[in-house]
Amino acid sequence: MSYKGFRDWLQIIDRDGGVKHISGVDWNLEMSGIAEIVAREGKKPMPALLFDDIPGYPKGYRTMCGLMNSPLGLATALELPLDGKTDMMSMLQGWRSKMRGRQPIPPKLVTSGPVQENVLTGDRIDVLKFPSPKVHELDGGRYIGTACAIIQKDPDTGWVNVGVYRSMVIDRNRVAIHILEGQDGSIIMNKYFAKKQPMPIAIAIGVDPALWAASLVKMPFGLSEFDYAGGIKGEPIEVIKGPATGLPLPAHAEIVIEGECYPGELIDEGPFGEWQGYYANLGLKKVPEPIVRVKTVLHRNDPILTCATPAAPPKDYSLPVCFIRAGGVWDTLEAARVPGIKGVWNHDEGGSWYLTAVSIQQMYAGHSTQAGMIASLATGAFGRYTIVVDEDIDASDLSQVMWAVSTRSSPARSIQIMKNTPSNSADPTISPEEKAKVKVPPKPLFGSRCIIDACRPFEWRDEFYPVTRVSPEYKAQLMEKYKNLFKELM
Repeated sequence: MSYKGFRDWLQIIDRDGGVKHISGVDWNLEMSGIAEIVAREGKKPMPALLFDDIPGYPKGYRTMCGLMNSPLGLATALELPLDGKTDMMSMLQGWRSKMRGRQPIPPKLVTSGPVQENVLTGDRIDVLKFPSPKVHELDGGRYIGTACAIIQKDPDTGWVNVGVYRSMVIDRNRVAIHILEGQDGSIIMNKYFAKKQPMPIAIAIGVDPALWAASLVKMPFGLSEFDYAGGIKGEPIEVIKGPATGLPLPAHAEIVIEGECYPGELIDEGPFGEWQGYYANLGLKKVPEPIVRVKTVLHRNDPILTCATPAAPPKDYSLPVCFIRAGGVWDTLEAARVPGIKGVWNHDEGGSWYLTAVSIQQMYAGHSTQAGMIASLATGAFGRYTIVVDEDIDASDLSQVMWAVSTRSSPARSIQIMKNTPSNSADPTISPEEKAKVKVPPKPLFGSRCIIDACRPFEWRDEFYPVTRVSPEYKAQLMEKYKNLFKELM
């Protein structure tokens, strides 16, 4: 039997020492500031941080940061056996092995769930009752939706999409949402607005970690993240019918906000420091974004508001986004029948999107270029640098990757540039002037991509210079002979 929702998952990792309980920290910059410092400078692995006794809020109204930013939290969420192996490639291979051949499982509609312990309508609606943090010092407001799951339904097909889009509190019954152009959520929203219809929407917080993981990666169009999350767990995600929207709502969520967005109804949103480590939309300017008119708020007793702290790397959610997105790129490479893939990693230094490393065992001339081209395109509108390395390089270890770039690539031979590739308003290399033209009137944004072949040159790879490194055989001998010493040192 799988764990049932976010709170069951939390109890498991808390029992195993994966949660740090913290009392008395303020919502205004303090919680997110602590999370950022711990992610960047604290001991590893980072525990999940559970804040309680937040000034101005009832005891039991809590927030949580870093919810899957440790091997324990991630493996528990994805129901992977750790088996003492916490290196990323071992975990990623275990994840892909688990998901190979798994079928999506649609959600199960139930009549009730813990999220209905409190149902607020009319004058009782007040999203300010939750301790939403102000995340960064230059932010323009408080954000209730960072580690959230936004639920929408395509008006033409009925397909239910779940994505992670930031949500800023405006007042007691209004929230502003920011969805990048080109994202599935934006495509669905534009369909409603083109029909001059209001769009039903739900912001779910504290959802099943498997569902949050699914919402972090771009699914094939038409595949619901609910179904993919059911495949992860091997059983359906339980949902209730939203009382205000009719949307499927996670029955075990901590908080769900239901509402509608109306065509042309915008409000100034932001600024907000985002996943690239910059205020990359229009700098510190506010941007008109759609308003969610809140119709219903559902929440558990003693609700937990799950939060993420976007910042210059490392972040308090680096591990899950890099892990899940690397798995997606690897799947794309194998689906394109690229052989010999030994490892893939989407590095946090690129915000989990802009820097991808692929390790291959070279089998034919052009193999490394083929792998680089396909991996570069697998990140949609976000790919910027793709580095292909040999099988002796751990793709998740940026030190090894850059060593290969520095010693096995020659700029004139090894670097290829693709121009006029997709981009969007999150791109910090596009000027604010260009971005300001995006919405009125619509103007496309283009980027470029770089593929670096940091493999040994295929044509003389067998003659390439020997590496100065302890051999695997001798390493094993030393590890066995001096195992007590290595227990102290490693």
